[in-house]
Amino acid sequence: MRALFICALFALAAGVSRAQSTIVYSHTSGIPLPWPFTPPVDLDLNQDGNADVSLAMGVPICTMDIPTSFCSQPAYVGMSGSNALLVQGSYADRIPSGEWIGGTPFSNTAWSAAAPIHLYLFWHSPRDGTSGAYGPIGEAGEGYVGVRFSADDGEHYGWIYFEGWSVIDWAYESRPNHPIRAGARPVPVPLAHAALERPGYLRLTAETEIGKTYQVQTKQNLLDFAWSNLNFALPAGSTNTQVDIPLASEHSFFRVVEAD
Repeated sequence: MRALFICALFALAAGVSRAQSTIVYSHTSGIPLPWPFTPPVDLDLNQDGNADVSLAMGVPICTMDIPTSFCSQPAYVGMSGSNALLVQGSYADRIPSGEWIGGTPFSNTAWSAAAPIHLYLFWHSPRDGTSGAYGPIGEAGEGYVGVRFSADDGEHYGWIYFEGWSVIDWAYESRPNHPIRAGARPVPVPLAHAALERPGYLRLTAETEIGKTYQVQTKQNLLDFAWSNLNFALPAGSTNTQVDIPLASEHSFFRVVEAD
């Protein structure tokens, strides 16, 4: 049998406090919010063919004085069906990196399925040459928002990261009704060695940290949306941990990630 494998090192983004091997993560090259009078941008967070979140820009509104003293333009987030967003007042809340997103909102936040929800409100004054934004995300210019969406197996919690006018990435917990930390994502570790040491098995040697637990994940096709966990965990007793993986198919891709 012939097996293909991935050997890669991914950097953990600053501020992300932990990883979970059950998290499904999606990175984009930057999805911009749509211009006014154009269709909303839909995000299918779990790639099941159903839009979970819609993004839209409102029409700019300006005062009638000359020169104009104030103009404003809202950005909206729409949630499909019973899906919900963590809000603070009438705006999407900015969730601190590492904060839990789950069934019980923390202080001053609430789950809202209202449509649409303000992401932020951009304003500028042509007369004064000033500008700014209202709302936690707008005032910071970036940040995580907490989402809850429904799938065939139940409700899932996740986060979406906005920077400026664009969506940069998102992630969700693949286990229904399990919380997720804002910014958490799978953290692959480098594979030091991989070889066919005995017939029918691929031996992986991963660079590990003593005391941590790791998870082997697999894909049959790199175009598949999510990685699948093999049904065992790897507790690390040394800086190099070995495991023999049975080759169930001719083509397989493997990686090792930090577990919960």
